[in-house]
Amino acid sequence: MATTPRTEPAVAAPPGPSAERLPDFAGVDVGVLAARTDHAVLGEVAALLLRNWPSAEDAVAYYEDGPEKVLR
Repeated sequence: MATTPRTEPAVAAPPGPSAERLPDFAGVDVGVLAARTDHAVLGEVAALLLRNWPSAEDAVAYYEDGPEKVLR
């Protein structure tokens, strides 16, 4: 009778932040992207961004919007 060697599942390292820098998309014209894309999901996301995008004069960030906000 042949025996099959027992194998243990590989233990993955815990997830953590990548050292790789994220690409800079600051120069992307979302209006042009929305008009020119034929990708259904990307088109919907771009349209949603445009509907909710404040004008340059109205764009602000509040301290309360940060990830460490504590609700009381």
